[in-house]
Amino acid sequence: MWNKIMEQTLVFKTMVGLFFSAGIIIYVVFGFMLGVREISFEMIVQLFFLSIFVTCLQYLLWEDESKVKLNTFNKLLIQYFLLGAVLLGMSQLFDWFVIGTKTFYKLLLLYHFIYLGGIFGFSLYYKVLGMRFNKKMLHYQEQKQGN
Repeated sequence: MWNKIMEQTLVFKTMVGLFFSAGIIIYVVFGFMLGVREISFEMIVQLFFLSIFVTCLQYLLWEDESKVKLNTFNKLLIQYFLLGAVLLGMSQLFDWFVIGTKTFYKLLLLYHFIYLGGIFGFSLYYKVLGMRFNKKMLHYQEQKQGN
């Protein structure tokens, strides 16, 4: 049981780190385009907690052993609206922008662009590349068990 807990903790930490890194990269690239030249410590902490939320959402909706049994489209819709609501709430709580301004519409467009890009990227991976790697991994595991 202890090994299972440690394994799950390692996977969780890896996912949080992945989402945190993605958040920092997105902030730096698009922030630079919007005229932001530095990142504050408060923003780093906010992105960290946002990455924990996204990781929990990932486990809740997409884990193989998840109790949520919905089709992919419904999961994407739930994730889209939950993430959008959390981002909007955080933006107002931490004064990222004022609703109705030019910055708001730029970031709204950016949210849609990044979300659709992520969906396209994951679907491309799983349909084109993922299945090929999964087959190779299964073949490797069968060979390993045979030895």
